Amino acid sequence: MNHVMQRDGLTLLELMVVLIILAIVATVAMRSLEPQINSQRIQSASQLLEQIRDATLGEPNKYQLDGTPLTSGFVADVGCLPVAPVDQRLDNRNNFEFVLAELWDPESSLATSFPFQFRPGPQSPVDYSAVRIPCGWRGPYMRLSPGANGLVDPWGQKPLLIPDGEGQVGMVKIEVPESAELPNPERMSIDLSGGKVDVTATILLDDADQSNVVGALLAPDPETSLTTLAAIADEDSDRATMLFRNVPIGFRAIVVDVGQQRQVKYLQVSQLGANLVFDFRSPRPQ
Repeated sequence: MNHVMQRDGLTLLELMVVLIILAIVATVAMRSLEPQINSQRIQSASQLLEQIRDATLGEPNKYQLDGTPLTSGFVADVGCLPVAPVDQRLDNRNNFEFVLAELWDPESSLATSFPFQFRPGPQSPVDYSAVRIPCGWRGPYMRLSPGANGLVDPWGQKPLLIPDGEGQVGMVKIEVPESAELPNPERMSIDLSGGKVDVTATILLDDADQSNVVGALLAPDPETSLTTLAAIADEDSDRATMLFRNVPIGFRAIVVDVGQQRQVKYLQVSQLGANLVFDFRSPRPQ
């Protein structure tokens, strides 16, 4: 009687051939999908930068009922840009925890020490304590991805923070890694310098030469005071005009004293700046 031997499974050589073929197919498939993956990552990086900008400077194209711009976001509430962390200078690319943490971390020192509430102006050298503005941290202004413990880009790196002259974040960049499709990629970036603008005021006076004019713009500034507003001084030497530089966007107040008269005007300072008119002229006889 003849017996027929049947094989169960593959030999080791056949299994290796199958694995090699699968690896080649997978490599070809990944290479064909790489342009799409890179495109999606670049799109996600652009969206991340937009989220950082909106969280910091507020969403664009928002207006009040009277048509004036409505400012919101971190700068509007706090009065400054996020602080560039010290470890940024050390190029610690693996430390994601503190990158722009002031925008999302309710346990940050700023969030716990500077909560949102009404704050008065300073009492000296000029008493502005009767003027009050709501300000302070009321985030989170942006949220991290589920499971993330810090802010990272689509390539798993933390965004590069470029400090301004005051140690605050003036620009955020994302480095796109080199690839076959992008041998010389450009850095993607957003500019946050629009968070500070110049504000002007015109003072209408009976006699500009002899009038004693004192003015200040009140805004929050946690760097100088956690309990009272900061008074930004007028830098224009002309008594009939005022200039306030580097004013953080948001809800602010300008106080002008001419002799014993005082006028207070509240305004929304947008990224376009602002200009107000104060009329101290005496009423003309009928």
